[in-house]
Amino acid sequence: MSTQLSQEPTLLPADIFIRRSELIEKVATSKGLIIKKHHEDRQKSETEVVGTYKLNKRLIEAFGKVGFTFEPGRKPPHDTMIYLSGNSDQRGEEVFESDCWAWKRTEKNPQLTVYFELSASERERGVIAVPKVWGNCSGGACHRPTINKLVVAIAGYFPDVHPLLKEVTTDSYPAIYWSDIGLGGVRTVATLFEELRGHNEPVSRLAHSNVSPFLPSPKDIGHDYFVVESDQPKLFEQWRRQLREYKNKLG
Repeated sequence: MSTQLSQEPTLLPADIFIRRSELIEKVATSKGLIIKKHHEDRQKSETEVVGTYKLNKRLIEAFGKVGFTFEPGRKPPHDTMIYLSGNSDQRGEEVFESDCWAWKRTEKNPQLTVYFELSASERERGVIAVPKVWGNCSGGACHRPTINKLVVAIAGYFPDVHPLLKEVTTDSYPAIYWSDIGLGGVRTVATLFEELRGHNEPVSRLAHSNVSPFLPSPKDIGHDYFVVESDQPKLFEQWRRQLREYKNKLG
């Protein structure tokens, strides 16, 4: 836990604050997902693989029904590779994003793997699960509509896929709501401070200055920590007290 949650003067106990990565993991566990890695710099978490799929003839045929092809490259140097292509229409786009997965033609057992990238969303009041598709390929697609289309095809072909995959559409992702684990009112420190003092411009500027009396700081850790609804009044009172003490010191 950050030392900023335990500085003097006496503060609320550190355990009332839930780190973003901890909240994501709590929610993920409720859906049977295992976190492989937290990416603190991107405020996202990556799960372990939830499905591995061999590209056999039947699966390739199923993908073909929604516009995918599985063919060798035609010209050097691509003729050494075989591609599962989504054949996307990206005309008019400034940058063409890869819409295919590529294997060396010597690969005897091409496979796809699916996992999720999870991110906490206050707007959605939960964790958004974005599917990622890789495998034993040398390179993969980054064009989101193509990835989504492939995931929808996988979910439609295999009856035993992870339940969240069945909620993916070509333009939306499943949300795992905080209320599902009894944390429906959880909010970030930054959002709570904005609610309490956001209308007061001088106090807001003070909070983001080098002489801010507020701990925990809505500036430094505000978006990294959440507080459950039952503890939010305690945090409001702590900030009010800190502001009174600051004003008293100024005379």
